[in-house]
Amino acid sequence: MSETVLITGASGLLGRALVAKFSGAGFQVLAQCHRHPGKDGDNVRWLAGDFSTIESIAHFLWKNEKILSQCRYLINNYGPITVRPTIAVKGSDLLADFQQQLVPTVDISHFLIARAPLQMVLTIGFEYSGEIRAYQKILGYAMAKNALLLLTRSWAAAYPDVCFNLFSPPSMENAAVLPKQARTVAPELVADRIFRIMSRRRSGVHYRYNNPLRASRK
Repeated sequence: MSETVLITGASGLLGRALVAKFSGAGFQVLAQCHRHPGKDGDNVRWLAGDFSTIESIAHFLWKNEKILSQCRYLINNYGPITVRPTIAVKGSDLLADFQQQLVPTVDISHFLIARAPLQMVLTIGFEYSGEIRAYQKILGYAMAKNALLLLTRSWAAAYPDVCFNLFSPPSMENAAVLPKQARTVAPELVADRIFRIMSRRRSGVHYRYNNPLRASRK
């Protein structure tokens, strides 16, 4: 019997590569998207879901409760990048960034822990998770991503029967936002790396994030 994985943000650059990788390996893939679903296949079912509010996330979970209860794996890939000058960031901007990055991760993970035979959660961080540095354009996004690191570590201690992972992918080819002089890799290679991490099915915890002692101000 094939195993089920829920991939959020499945219609994005990395999301589509993840859907192709896991479905090609025989997993039953539940692919969450907001506006641009793909085509259902033998191993893929697309689930429409708006994660912009707490209420819309709850509706997604309630509507798909039966099929989500089969999930053994969760990849939290949802979380669009927002770009704005740091000096212009307001409290409402930070609230919006945390809503997009943290709230879906928290509410979906809690739902599956309570209702599904969940074995592993992998949350996508970003290139500088764990670092303390200055940001000029993505401050709110960076703050939320670093909060995901704290969340992952804390949940790993609170739920020892579930393997929690934070994966920080390198910059990907054709990404909408890229650091200056970024070295990019194909999304398919990143998806393959994630697949290998999750295939280990270890009872421990895996983290991949940058050493804060190597942080630099840019």
